Amino acid sequence: MTHTATRPIVIFFRRLYRAVLLPVFALVLLAAMWAAVAYQLNQERQTARYEAVLHNQSQARTLAEHTNHLLRQVDHATQLFKLKFEETGGTLRLAEFTRRNGLLDSLLPSKLDLPLALVGADGRLIDSRNGYFPPDMHDQSLFQHHASTPVDTPLVSTPVVEPRTKKWQILITRRLNDAKGEFAGIIMVMIDPATFVEDYDRLNVEPSGAVLLVSRENGMSTARVDDQLIISDSIDFTAAQDGAQQDELLLAHPFDAVERIYGYAEMPRYLLLAVVGNPVQSAMEGFAHRRDMYYGAAATASVLMLLFVGLLMQQAHRLRRSARMITEAQTMLRAAADASMDAVYLFKACRMRGPSKEIVDFTIADLNERGAALLGSTAAELKGKRLLEVLPALHTKGYIDKYKAVLITGRPMEEEFEADHLPGGAHLWLHHQIVAIDEGVAVTTRDITPRKESELAMRKNQAELAAVNDASPLGLIRADAEGHCTYVNRTFEFITGLTREESLGDSWMRAIHPNDRPVLKAALRHMAETRVPYQDTVRCVHPDGMMIWISFKIAAMVVDGQVYGYVGTVDDITHVRKSVMALRESEARLRTIADTLPAMVAYIDAEEIYRFHNLAYEREFNRNGVSVLGKAVETTISEERYRFLSPYIKRALAGETLTFEEDDPDSTIGRTFEVVYIPQMDEDGVSVIGFHVMRQDVTAQKREKQRLLKLSQVDALTGLTNRSGFVQRLQDSMQASREHQGLMAVMYMDIDRFKPVNDTYGHSVGDALLKAFSARLTHAMRASDTIARLGGDEFTIIMERIARVDDAAALAAKIVAAMQAPFDLDGTVVSISASIGLAYYRDEDITPAELLHRADVLLYEAKQAGRNTYRAGPALPATASNAA
Repeated sequence: MTHTATRPIVIFFRRLYRAVLLPVFALVLLAAMWAAVAYQLNQERQTARYEAVLHNQSQARTLAEHTNHLLRQVDHATQLFKLKFEETGGTLRLAEFTRRNGLLDSLLPSKLDLPLALVGADGRLIDSRNGYFPPDMHDQSLFQHHASTPVDTPLVSTPVVEPRTKKWQILITRRLNDAKGEFAGIIMVMIDPATFVEDYDRLNVEPSGAVLLVSRENGMSTARVDDQLIISDSIDFTAAQDGAQQDELLLAHPFDAVERIYGYAEMPRYLLLAVVGNPVQSAMEGFAHRRDMYYGAAATASVLMLLFVGLLMQQAHRLRRSARMITEAQTMLRAAADASMDAVYLFKACRMRGPSKEIVDFTIADLNERGAALLGSTAAELKGKRLLEVLPALHTKGYIDKYKAVLITGRPMEEEFEADHLPGGAHLWLHHQIVAIDEGVAVTTRDITPRKESELAMRKNQAELAAVNDASPLGLIRADAEGHCTYVNRTFEFITGLTREESLGDSWMRAIHPNDRPVLKAALRHMAETRVPYQDTVRCVHPDGMMIWISFKIAAMVVDGQVYGYVGTVDDITHVRKSVMALRESEARLRTIADTLPAMVAYIDAEEIYRFHNLAYEREFNRNGVSVLGKAVETTISEERYRFLSPYIKRALAGETLTFEEDDPDSTIGRTFEVVYIPQMDEDGVSVIGFHVMRQDVTAQKREKQRLLKLSQVDALTGLTNRSGFVQRLQDSMQASREHQGLMAVMYMDIDRFKPVNDTYGHSVGDALLKAFSARLTHAMRASDTIARLGGDEFTIIMERIARVDDAAALAAKIVAAMQAPFDLDGTVVSISASIGLAYYRDEDITPAELLHRADVLLYEAKQAGRNTYRAGPALPATASNAA
C-alpha cells in the first residue's frame, strides 16, 4: 500500500525534474556568462589603466632624462668655469665666459640666458648676468657650506625667488679656489623649471594632458597644460594604495577640472620629480569601446540561448516517446539473444559528422551474456560502449573493416579465424557470421578451438622440422637405404645450385665436379659396407659454371643393426680459401690509396711506435734522413717538437679526436700543417690501441685567409678602415683602456652640406670630396689614431692613450678648423665643414655600441648648435679628470 501510494508522487517529481532541468540550466549558464563578462571587463579596465600608467611613466622618464641632461650640462658649466677661473688666477669674469661662441656656448644653448653670479671669498657679489642676486651672501647657508667644505662638489637647491608669485628656481653653486687651493668664492647658476616643461616638445601628451616638475625639497611645482603654465605650491601627489597601479601617482587635490592618470620618474640627484598625466577619457577610450562590444555580444548570446532552450524543451517530449519504443525493441532482441548457444552481438555504426558520413567505429547496442563472457565482462558493463574502447585490437586486426563492408554491401560474411586479441590473453579459434541490420551489423560467434587445435598439431610438427632444416647453416641431404636422395634443405639448394626436385634420386651427384665423382662414389660404397662416417673436401660446380669448394660429411642411420638411410651435410668453405688472398689484395689496395694521397698518413700504436706511414710521410722524414717505422715518436723528432705534440698524443690515446695546427720548425718559408689525430678503438669499443695521423700543408690557405680578412676591413673608396674593422678596433681599444687604466676618446663626425655637393656636382665629385676629406683628416690626426669611414659621409676616429682630456678636444678643434678651407676637386671648388661628437672613455662598464652612441648624441648636439663645431662629453669622474 505504501509503495502504491508513493508512486504518483515519484512520477510527479520525475516529470517536474524533466520540465525544469533545461530552464534552470539555461539560467545558470546565463548567470555564469554575465559573471564572466563582468570579470573580463574588470580585468581589461585594470589592464587599460596599467597601460596608461606605463605610457605616462615612459613620458615622465623622457622628461626626466632631458631635465637631468640640461642640469648636468649646467653642472659641467660650473666645473668648466671653476677650471678656467683657477687657470687665469681668478681674473675670469662672466662676460668673457658667456660671450657668443665662448666657453658656455660649448655646453649650453645660448638661448637659455641663464642667470649667473660670481661671489667673492667675502660673500659680496663680484659679477652677475641675466638676473638679480643679493649683493651680500655672507650669511647664507649655501655660501657658508662652500666656504667650510673643501670638497669640489656642486650644491643643488630649489629656493623660492619671488614669494609673491611663488616662482622658484633651481640653484646650482660650486666652490672656487685660488692658486693656493684656498677658498676664493662661489659660482652660482639659476634655472627656471618652466624651461623644462614649457619648451620640451618630445612628449606625446594628449590634449588637456599635464607635464609637471615637482620639487622634493620645498613642494613647489611647475606644470604645463596645453599652452597654460602653472606655478603652485599646493599640487600634491600621494603614492598609489592597494588596488591601484604601483607606478601611478594620485593627485591629492585637483588643480583643474580634468581627471587624469599620472606616471612619474624620480630625479634623486636634484630632488625633483618628473610627472606626466593624460586625461582618463582619452586613456580609457579603447576600453570603453570594448566594453560596449562585450555588452552587445552578451545580450545577443542571451537571446539566442533562450531561443535554443525553448527548441530543446519542444524536442524533449518527442525524444522520451522514441526512447520507450527503443526500450521495447531491445527487450525482445535480448530475449532472442539469451536463448542462443552462440555469442550474439548487435553493433550500431558510429559515423563522422559532415557530408561524407564515414563510419569510424561501432557501438555495442546489445549482446547476450555468452558474448559478454567472451569479452571478459558482463553485458551490463559493455552496453553502449564503443568497440575501440572495449577491444582496440578489433580496429588494428581489420574486423571493423569487415563490419563496414557487410553494412555497405548488404552481403553476409562467414569465416573461421584465430583470435589472439581477447581479454586475459585467451587464444581461441572462432567461427562467426556477420549479417547487416539497420545502421549496424549482427554478429554470431562460436568457439571451434578444439577442432582447430587437432588440425594444427600435425602441420606444426612438420613445419618445425622443415624450419630447423632450412635454418641450418649447413646443407642437409637425406637418402634411403639404397642411397637414393629423398630430401635436401634450402642451404643445400643454395650451395649446389640444384633445386629440391632436381636433387632427388641420384641427380644430386651432378653438382659434384666430374673429376671428383669416381672417388666420392667409391668412398660411399665403402661406407655402406663399414658403416664408418665419411668426410672429404670436393669441388662443386654450379649450373652456371661457377666452382666452389665444399666439405662433405655423411653417416648411416642404423636401427636394430639395419641401415635404413643416410644423412649428410655440405659446408661451403670457398671463402676460407679465398680469405687469405683477399686480405693480401686489400692490404695492397690500401697501400696504393694511401701512397697516392697528398696528405701525410701514419698509424701510431698505444706505445707511441710508428706502425705504418704512406709515401708522403716517408718523403717528409727522408728530408732529415730518418726512418721511423718501428721507432718511438719521441726518438724520431726534436725534444721541443715532442713537448708540443705530447699533450695531443695523450688526448688521442684517451679516445679524443683532435684537429690542430703545427708550424714546421725546420722550414725557412714558414710552413703550417693541419694535423688530425683519430683514435683506433679495440674490438670491445672501449680501449684505445693507437691512433691515425693525417698531416696536410695548409700554408697557402692560411695566407689567403689572412689576406681576405685584411681586405674585408678596408673601405674601398678612401682606403680607411671600414665599419667592420672599426668595430673590432674599438672593442680592442676599450679592452686595453680597461686593462691599463688609460684614457681614450672616440670622435663621431660627418661632413656638413655634403648632400648639396653630391646632388649639384654628381657622385664623382662627391667621391672625390670623400677622398680629399679623408686625406686631410689623416694629415690632421696622429699616426697612432685609427680613422674609419662608417659609410656615406660618416667618419670615426679612435684616439688611444690620451694624456689629458684637453688634448682630444684640441684635436677636434684642429679638425674643424682644417675642414673650413675650400677643397679643389679637379677644378671644382667646394666649401664644406665638419661637425664632431667627442666621447671619452676610461674603465666604464659599457659596450662599444653604447660608447659610439654617446659620440653620436654629441654629434647631434654639435649640429643643433649650428654645425662647424664639436661637442665633447660626458665628463669623467673626478678622479679621472684630476688624473688627466
